[in-house]
Amino acid sequence: MLESPTPTGASAAAEPPANAHPGLRERKKQQTRLRIIEVGLNLCDTQGFDATTVEQIAHAADVSPRTINRYFDSKEDIVLGPVQDFGQAVAQTLRELPVTDNELESLRTAFLRVVDQAANEPRGGPISFRQFQQMQRIVRSSPAVSARSLEHADNKNIAIAAVVAERMGTTPCALPVRLVLGSWQLIAHLAMECGESMFDYEDLHEAATAGRNSFCAAFDEFVRVCGGARTSASG
Repeated sequence: MLESPTPTGASAAAEPPANAHPGLRERKKQQTRLRIIEVGLNLCDTQGFDATTVEQIAHAADVSPRTINRYFDSKEDIVLGPVQDFGQAVAQTLRELPVTDNELESLRTAFLRVVDQAANEPRGGPISFRQFQQMQRIVRSSPAVSARSLEHADNKNIAIAAVVAERMGTTPCALPVRLVLGSWQLIAHLAMECGESMFDYEDLHEAATAGRNSFCAAFDEFVRVCGGARTSASG
């Protein structure tokens, strides 16, 4: 939810838009994917990432290792699955908001709505805040997962940038879009680094509230410090 350090790489293709209506086959595939993620997070969080094998995850998820390999390229990708789901949820929520003259504020609104939704998501849901907590603990304890998370964060932002560009009537690589996404990444990263730790709370809603408050404080400080800057033309 709140950002990992600023991403530098690219990742696999993003998931389909959240407003798509998949058939039975696709729904079963999604359920299998979510089950693998849930089991992988539980095992890696309790016994350690390096101590957990793909075979153990497959056994606990009641699938074969070959099935896992069809869904994920690596063990790192299993525990980082929530990143893509969260990015898709933010992108879809943003798409449904009215277009305004301040897309950074619109992105904040979409982000906070998804955080609130995630706090009420049952364990194993596509954007469960509990799974995000597990994922971040694993990221912090495993250099391999931390490195891979940069690529996943980059891919997540591709989906969001596409919606921001659509709303601004331009392309994802346009400077205004990149400024919005870059500012949002910075705010979210600093909120996690400098704000109240959401990992100190066992209660899910208290943890989500801490994360929400940290993000809002960082956003408001960004606006206070940077919002009144004069343009280059004004001196």
